[in-house]
Amino acid sequence: MMRMMVPVIRFSRVLLLMLLVAGCAENTRQPAVGSHSLSSETWAFAGEPGRTIHTEHYLIHTTISDEEFLQTLTNVMEGALTEYQHLTPGLPVSDRPMECYIFSRRAQWAQFTRDHTGADAAVYLQINRGGYTVHDWFVAYLIGDAGTYAVASHEGWHQYVARHFKSRLPPFLEEGIATMFENISWYTTRPQWNLDSNPSRADKLRQAIENHNLWPLEQLCTMHAGDVVTLSGERIETFYAQNWAFAQFMLNAEGGRYKPAMQRMLAELASGEADAFTGRRKVPADSWDPRTVKPLLEHYFDMTLPQIDQAYQAYIHHIASRARPSHFSS
Repeated sequence: MMRMMVPVIRFSRVLLLMLLVAGCAENTRQPAVGSHSLSSETWAFAGEPGRTIHTEHYLIHTTISDEEFLQTLTNVMEGALTEYQHLTPGLPVSDRPMECYIFSRRAQWAQFTRDHTGADAAVYLQINRGGYTVHDWFVAYLIGDAGTYAVASHEGWHQYVARHFKSRLPPFLEEGIATMFENISWYTTRPQWNLDSNPSRADKLRQAIENHNLWPLEQLCTMHAGDVVTLSGERIETFYAQNWAFAQFMLNAEGGRYKPAMQRMLAELASGEADAFTGRRKVPADSWDPRTVKPLLEHYFDMTLPQIDQAYQAYIHHIASRARPSHFSS
């Protein structure tokens, strides 16, 4: 999963959430009214007891025993799925449950990773807070209530894309969209998402701008999580902050000017129609060719990449200027 200087990267649908949203309270829980869980059955991992929770769309394999936490987790997963569908209207949801593995301890998560990810395990084991998605299942472990909900909501987007999209979403944009689902609020007894706000990512973006530490868009748009896994925490945070900012740019910049382009892109990547605009070559299903990103973006924006970058730079400076330290004081 390191950087590979070859035209076509054999890169399975593995997206990493390296550092969790700093603004999440570690042990704040608002129990949801009702439950999306339909049934459960016993499950075990490495001789340790657990259970598999069945919801309408998920199978959640877990060694966590806290009933209140698990009930809220099922509502987070099903609620996040509704948010994914809002972003991709008209995309049918698979009738086969999506599987998640959420462990009570990092040691269990690490053992599962060693057992199930082969040679890539060494990469995933460098994750010190978060989770990862392989194909259409994700793996995480308990890092506090709110933190675990944010990871599950982030990784759930990767899982949803892997299951339902026929063509690869550029990894930098897929990561950017995933970060939009990290900001879960509890204004009522059910989880709610504000896709327009992620104070922690905005603050990291501001810091990167002030430190002159941004990746140029031409490079950023060809990167994936494996390119940054061995870098410093600051560089990893910048990667995710810039990706979040690009997703925000597509969704909200200039009064939503680019939102229709984003919706068309997502719909046609899901259907496979977008391949006609990228010069995509016939490669294995889980492969991704970074050369496809520039023509993809230029087609849907109807702008050259330098023009897109100019508008993106203006937007990120705008949103970063709002992320002053005082914004987070309370």
